[in-house]
Amino acid sequence: MQQRTDIFILNALKKGDKKVFEKLYSSYYQKLCSFLLSYCQDHEIIEDVVQDVFLNLWDKRREIKIQTSLNAFLYKSVYNKLMDKYRHLRLRNEMLSSYYHTAVMLAVEKEEDRPKKHIILLRQCMEGLPDKCREVFLGGKVRGLNYSEISKEFGISTKTVEGHIARAYRLLKECMDKYK
Repeated sequence: MQQRTDIFILNALKKGDKKVFEKLYSSYYQKLCSFLLSYCQDHEIIEDVVQDVFLNLWDKRREIKIQTSLNAFLYKSVYNKLMDKYRHLRLRNEMLSSYYHTAVMLAVEKEEDRPKKHIILLRQCMEGLPDKCREVFLGGKVRGLNYSEISKEFGISTKTVEGHIARAYRLLKECMDKYK
């Protein structure tokens, strides 16, 4: 009995009977959506898949040859369409992930190069400082001596130490700004 009904429906579809198609759509749409809920929780994807299957059925109604029942054909079609959609989304996500990874790696490489370039530039700028100014600056900022220790080591007043360090900062800033 079901086989005769399927044959009638398929013949009507092949002739372009829109009323039969609408009846088929309305009787199966909700069932197929419910069936796909066991595989996917995204209602939008499910609805798109079921609609795509029905559009495909209508578009290819003249060529469709169903070996099983119409019921089995529709369930198998929505399942396969959903799996195709997942494969497509997974490939797209992998591609986007790959692009993201590449962008992050490029950014990291650039960020890693930046400190190296700054250090090289800073060393060059420090070499350009006047000798006494550079020695006082290195004593305070690199070796970690305080102003009174630097003044004792170099035999100069703490005010002179402050002056050398302030001058070093100003000259280094000017030098670094020049190359930015």
